[in-house]
Amino acid sequence: MNTGGAFLTSRVCSEEIFTREKFNDEQNEIAKAVDEFAIERIRPNKIAIEKYDEKLSLELLRECGEMGLLSVDIPEEFDGLGLDKVTTAIVAERLALGFCSSFATTYGAHSGIGTLPIVFFGNDDQKRKYLPKLGSAEWVAAYALTEPESGSDALAAKTVARLSEDGKHYILNGTKQFITNAAWAQVFTTFAKVDGDKFTGFIVERNTPGLSIGPEEKKMGVKGSSTCSVYFEDAKVPVENVLGEIGKGAAIAFNSLNIGRFKLGAAALGGSKAVIEEALAYASERRQFGQPIRNFDQLKGYFADMVIRTFALDCIVYRTIGLIDAAIATIPSDSKAYNKHVPETIERYAIEASMVKVYGSEAMAFVADTGLQVFGGNGFIEEYPMASVLRDSRIDRVWEGTNEINRQIISGYFLKKALMEELPIRDAINRIGLEKSHIDAAAADQGALFAEKRAFEAARKLTLYVFGEAVSRFGQDLRNQQQLGATLADMFTDIYLMGSAISRYEQQASTKSKNVWLTIVRALCSEKTQSIFVAAELVIFAAVQPPYLEKALEQVNAFRKELRLTGNVFQMKQEIADYLYADTADAIFG
Repeated sequence: MNTGGAFLTSRVCSEEIFTREKFNDEQNEIAKAVDEFAIERIRPNKIAIEKYDEKLSLELLRECGEMGLLSVDIPEEFDGLGLDKVTTAIVAERLALGFCSSFATTYGAHSGIGTLPIVFFGNDDQKRKYLPKLGSAEWVAAYALTEPESGSDALAAKTVARLSEDGKHYILNGTKQFITNAAWAQVFTTFAKVDGDKFTGFIVERNTPGLSIGPEEKKMGVKGSSTCSVYFEDAKVPVENVLGEIGKGAAIAFNSLNIGRFKLGAAALGGSKAVIEEALAYASERRQFGQPIRNFDQLKGYFADMVIRTFALDCIVYRTIGLIDAAIATIPSDSKAYNKHVPETIERYAIEASMVKVYGSEAMAFVADTGLQVFGGNGFIEEYPMASVLRDSRIDRVWEGTNEINRQIISGYFLKKALMEELPIRDAINRIGLEKSHIDAAAADQGALFAEKRAFEAARKLTLYVFGEAVSRFGQDLRNQQQLGATLADMFTDIYLMGSAISRYEQQASTKSKNVWLTIVRALCSEKTQSIFVAAELVIFAAVQPPYLEKALEQVNAFRKELRLTGNVFQMKQEIADYLYADTADAIFG
């Protein structure tokens, strides 16, 4: 089914998913080139970049331009490469190996939310004027949406645009806050309300009369990137710089964020891999009680936990982007509105994009924190790498829409798809029944993951069941039950993670890594099925009232046996760590 969220109503392994094992030769070559750039050009310059070296950061950004890394999404007719979204994610992931979030932030804001609104919504004249300069980094781009009084509620913006008396300019007044690249940018994708009510996008150049830039913010992390306020005081923006249509700015703003979300997840994936390698190198050299600290069982558990989360993130990042690329491929390439249809197509997978963002940012936060713990007291010292990584990763849960907002997007979209019957959610719920009909032939094969597939099917149907109860109780008001919605969002995400990991293992031919993949998937499923059961009880207590509560709890408990996986998770984690020690992170993740 070619729509987001379909995994919730589909049996595991019912269709192939995209994974990094399907990268083509060109994508693999690009990955190698970015690896080399990240390791040889970014990583050695990290300390200088973090001291806010504008000249160095822009020099490296221009080098990215020369390599074509800023042009992946720009159409060929405007001096770009016009490549797929998988390649976009590969670049974001591999740049993170530079171990410098400040430069990744500069790059991401420029090539993503700064440039893509013009790619997708600009007219030909705007594209000809701006895209070649942005693709080469001759000009730097920024995205001006957030305001002092409107963060997550972007449509509550106070910046106003009014047409001048001669009809040649829009006069903008207002303030934008926390704008990445602000001090360095020549082009700002800006949003204002025409006549105070029509939310509209504008392309605003730095030399616009009435535009001014505030001082750099004093930030907790990503200190080497630029973050300032932008002020508009009777700023005169030519009417030809309206981006898209008057009053249609919401589509530009939110679709740009959908792309930013899956790219953030890809960057978190690369960052997590880099942290694991750094922590492993340290733990192999650091000795306590006469042996390397990596030999201690608790440390093995730490490394296994980092590997499991990173592997799961890898699976959903590329599954999601594979879905998006497949959907984009159905748009006629000769369509005059091709670039406009791309973000509309991406929006169909807003659920998965938000999952990638939430899980990616939280996996990176866990890996950064655990990596610092491996370093012990040295992790707290600035001359070691982990302190800055932990600080820098904290912002990931805030930008591109806070994780709270993204969880509401996940549950809200599922609610909409259920009520509008865009997905057969009601039918799937009705098929569950009150007996053990959830144990069916979905996992009838007796392969290595038979028990995990059976547990997945039980978890999926349990999630559908409690979601149905929540919808029955609250209807559309479920949107206002934010704690409940966040819990459901986590259940949906766990289903996506398990299904993606199982599918990736099943699709892969016998390789050197497949044995450890099996152990990773088993450990992941063992932990996720238990967390889903606990969450299901919480949902039922919130959604069902006496005298029906006892019956609902019986229904939940009917799933418990199939959810319980009996493997020794501690032993699994020891095996995962031992494999990591014997090989490298790349051998596990591919």
